[in-house]
Amino acid sequence: MFDIVRKIITKWDPIKLMSFSPPDEYDIECQLIIEEYEKTTEKLSKIIYSVFRNSFGEEFNEDFSKCEDIAVEIEKEIQKNI
Repeated sequence: MFDIVRKIITKWDPIKLMSFSPPDEYDIECQLIIEEYEKTTEKLSKIIYSVFRNSFGEEFNEDFSKCEDIAVEIEKEIQKNI
């Protein structure tokens, strides 16, 4: 599951760091998302938003709706790989 979350979060790049950061830039946030993982899109969206807001504060300025999109993408990938 970590690899799925990491791939999607890194591709999303919510803080726009990946062009100059190491590939593991968001690993801590991905691990936190997995630790709090809930199997509903609504709960997962809230977890994603909270993790990034807590880690990056005001630098994280994505709309909650984008977190919902990312949660849907993560859920779809997890379901495909079960």
